[in-house]
Formats: sequence, C-alpha cells, structure tokens
Amino acid sequence: MDLEALAALATAGGAALVAAAGTDLWEAVRSRIARLTSRGDGDVERVTLQRLDRTAAELESNDTDSDGVVRSRGRLENEWTVRLSDALDAADGPQRNELADYLRELAAAVAQLGPAAAGGTATAGDGGFAAAGDVTIRAEHGGYAAGVQNFGGAPANPTRPGQSGP
Repeated sequence: MDLEALAALATAGGAALVAAAGTDLWEAVRSRIARLTSRGDGDVERVTLQRLDRTAAELESNDTDSDGVVRSRGRLENEWTVRLSDALDAADGPQRNELADYLRELAAAVAQLGPAAAGGTATAGDGGFAAAGDVTIRAEHGGYAAGVQNFGGAPANPTRPGQSGP
C-alpha cells in the first residue's frame, strides 16, 4: 500500500472510530482496535484501551453541548488518525493488511449507521429546522419557498430560483 492510501485509510479509520463511540459497535471496535494496534504487546493494548475509554467518556460528557461535541470530535479524530497511521506504519505486511481491512470494515459499518453516528449533527434555534442530510424545498401551485444554508459552501452548479410544477 502506498503512503497516500495509508494516510487516507488512517483518516477514515480515525473518523469512523470516533463516530462508533457511544453506538452498539463500540465494545467490539474498542477491543479490536486495541488488539490490532498493540501487535501482541499487552501493555500497549492496556494503554490503548484506556485511551479508547477516555475518548468515549469525553464525547459522552459533551453530549448536551453541540459545540463541545464538534470540537471534541475533530480533535479526537485527528488524534486517532495519527495513532492509526503510526500503527499502520509500524505493522509488518500481514498485520498491516489485517488492520487496514478492519479500518475499511469499520468505516463501512459506521456509514451504515447514518449521518448522526458519523458526526453529522444539526441543530436549529427557535423557529428554525435542522437536518443532517439532504433537504428539498419546493413551492407548488403558485406558492413560495425559501431556504438558507448557514454552513459549507455553495453548490458547484446551483439551480436558479423559480416556480416549480406546472
């Protein structure tokens, strides 16, 4: 595997690992990541389990503070990306392949859980609505429709405003 592929895998794995915290996947993820990254060293495995426990506890403690969750998730994803990248670099061929395969499986499993598990949270104030996913706003039969995007960039090719329907 080339360096770019390993870096991408570590990044996806770090995000998926953090997203798995607090889900039904967590206990299995926790033990498997600790085993695969420790390469048979019991002390390293124990320390990794403690780090994973702290990761889950930090995310849980910020559960009611959406800004805190976003900040924690970003920082923890970066930390686990570095740890997973180091583990991939240090592993020999078969160990690297086993860890790489598991990180791919983990990313796919988290994707199956949906946007909220993957860190895609949305909040709205009074009179607003929020969605962690696609939203379609449409006016029909002479009505009006409007929407505001408060984050991210504009689509590459936005549609022109206008009346929809016959």
